[in-house]
Amino acid sequence: MAKKPTTGRTRARKKVALITGGGTGLGRATANALARDGFIVAICGRRAARLQPKRGEKLHPYVCDIADSESVKNTVKAVLADHGRLDVLVNNAGMMRSEKIGTIKQATIAELIQTNLVGTINMSLACIPALTKTQGQIIMLSSVLSQRPNASTAIYSATKGGVESFAKALAVELAPKKVRCNVVAPALVDTEIYSHAMDSRTFGKFLKERGKAYPLGRAGVPGDISELIAYLASDHTTWMTGVWIPVDGGRMVG
Repeated sequence: MAKKPTTGRTRARKKVALITGGGTGLGRATANALARDGFIVAICGRRAARLQPKRGEKLHPYVCDIADSESVKNTVKAVLADHGRLDVLVNNAGMMRSEKIGTIKQATIAELIQTNLVGTINMSLACIPALTKTQGQIIMLSSVLSQRPNASTAIYSATKGGVESFAKALAVELAPKKVRCNVVAPALVDTEIYSHAMDSRTFGKFLKERGKAYPLGRAGVPGDISELIAYLASDHTTWMTGVWIPVDGGRMVG
């Protein structure tokens, strides 16, 4: 549920970030990193229970389905009503399904495109007017699978390629307004987007074995990604836009 509006004094003092898929994994790690750095942090997702702040967390939860444009508009409206501004949007929400060519279901195609690509577009377009006022930025979460797909990731890789092209187009069109848009592309990270398809023991073994193939010898952890996002969200990156940054243990080169 949306909280009561904050005071004008608070609005003037702190920047505001909105993170999609903020209930778990990379989204939650990013939310806590930005809160640590002084942001007022709004997190959104479909599952209200996952969004509730834990002890010590300073996060503001909003239930939202990014695939639903009306849900997105209502959420952005609520965030602005509660906090008065928006400086950073982190488009983190997404899902992954693995299906080999010949077994890909129409439902899988629709689900991945609607969430990963359309949902990202929905949220970005809804936030751009507010980001224009603050000369803020959008940070997209993609994947190195957009450039180096594995077997069974055709649809997921295609959606992430779409996100990257959309980000580049936004970077060009929004640059005159001083709104920036950059992309962070992780490789395999210990997070729920991968683990949903297997039990914890199997997933742990998968992380260990797949991580050995990376030049740095391990899979990623959420902090590997969230600290880069926190840097991009800082005031040290005001001359960066349209960039694609892999965080992958060396996978793209090794």
